Amino acid sequence: MRSFLFPMRRERKQAELLLVPMIDIFTVLVSFLLMTAVFSRIAVMQIDLPSSAAAKPTTEPAFRLEVIVRQDGFELSDGKRVISTVPKLKGAYDLLSLTEHTLQVKREHPTSEDASVLAEPKVPYDELIQAMDAIRSTEVPATDALIAGQGAAGAQTAAAGAEPVKIALFTNIALGDAP
Repeated sequence: MRSFLFPMRRERKQAELLLVPMIDIFTVLVSFLLMTAVFSRIAVMQIDLPSSAAAKPTTEPAFRLEVIVRQDGFELSDGKRVISTVPKLKGAYDLLSLTEHTLQVKREHPTSEDASVLAEPKVPYDELIQAMDAIRSTEVPATDALIAGQGAAGAQTAAAGAEPVKIALFTNIALGDAP
């Protein structure tokens, strides 16, 4: 009667923790995440930012191009006088004209590499970057005077044909606020 009123307790087996299926799941999960990961390429650009200290440079460069990005277009100057202006074309910045004007300035000052890009406060960041790219380098015909002035390498390129050659214009670019 005792067994009827108080049923016998069953002994419990010890629970086993199965790690193999969990390892399989993590293996599949890791390989899936590695295959679907997006690896972006980050380019680092060397630029000169203005310092907080108002230190005077020891030697002033012979020529420094200033490109002022305004709401209504670009303004090129040498720090003392305005060289040229490039107005917006149909509401957009005219980057091709900016490159042409910069190329003309480079022809006048072939050894200069310093430039400043000064932006007004409401200028979009993307427009600032595009202006920096426009004054950094361009393609010119192999017969251009800038290529011919580079010595033997320029003469070999000019003899090879009239294919366009990529040249550096103003590669040392500093950023700042427009006056």
